[in-house]
Amino acid sequence: MSVKNKKNSSNTIIINKSELPLSCPRENYLKLSHPKIFLPIEKETNKTIKCPYCSTIYELDEDGDL
Repeated sequence: MSVKNKKNSSNTIIINKSELPLSCPRENYLKLSHPKIFLPIEKETNKTIKCPYCSTIYELDEDGDL
């Protein structure tokens, strides 16, 4: 996870294009009791995706690429 990763007030994890492909659970995130899965956030029209296992919401910040 890069320095620019952060959680906003609605518990959404913001990620950058440089961190793709997106997987859940994240390396520096709490190790959850579900298998590692890849989430195709770049294919979503609103660039937001929810993990089907833990309900974590991820948002792609397309302008925040390093």
